Amino acid sequence: MKNVVKISILSALVAGIFSACSSEPKSVQYYQDPKNAEELAEKIKECKKNANSELNDDECANAYKAEYSKSFKRGHLDPREFFKNNSNGANNQ
Repeated sequence: MKNVVKISILSALVAGIFSACSSEPKSVQYYQDPKNAEELAEKIKECKKNANSELNDDECANAYKAEYSKSFKRGHLDPREFFKNNSNGANNQ
């Protein structure tokens, strides 16, 4: 009876350790959510410290994809605004 209790406790402990190590990476949708913008920025900063992190870490890959997709949601710049903001360009050389 004592062995059964020991084995069950040991099994629970081992299962707990392995389940903590294999957590699911956060998804692209998670990082795209505006509520998680700060976490996305932190993850991108962390991932930039490691070369090829998007290839080796699924969570970094998802963070980069979410960051990239945000660039398409910014919309197009009105040409008048572009030329207004760049009035010191080629014409004033």
